[in-house]
Amino acid sequence: MQPELILRKTTAGVAELEKRALGLGMAMRRLLIMVDGHRSVADLMHANAASMDVVATLDQLLAMDLIAAPAGTSAASMQSGDAQNAGSPRQALMHMAETLLGAGAGAVVNKLRNAADERAELQPAVDACVRLIRLTIDENKAADFRRQAEVILSGNATLN
Repeated sequence: MQPELILRKTTAGVAELEKRALGLGMAMRRLLIMVDGHRSVADLMHANAASMDVVATLDQLLAMDLIAAPAGTSAASMQSGDAQNAGSPRQALMHMAETLLGAGAGAVVNKLRNAADERAELQPAVDACVRLIRLTIDENKAADFRRQAEVILSGNATLN
């Protein structure tokens, strides 16, 4: 993602801040709030460097169609190299799990990595991940994971 790129919230991003329908984690929500159409990616990285992987979180917000670049900006210039190579639903789910669960994502990512990379075949893996998160982390994170996974699997998230 280009450091000079200035991102803005989409209509879906504004709605998410108002309704909290996706149950974004605190760090992801904070970054969504900071995306204001005036700050560059570099500014966002500087302001949040100690608390999160800003580029990975921006990539996730981008995949969920909550943020966008100004018209005329190519999707390739918006996404990091990892995201450009990881446009599959399975990769998007693994990235979302890492962003949402942080250090607790290991077993969830492994379950997703072992699943077939087709939307319909990923649903059982998502269900298993939700059960795992519920048992090992907590109910709220499991619900957040399910909501975000549904967005990715529905095809409404922008994947390469």
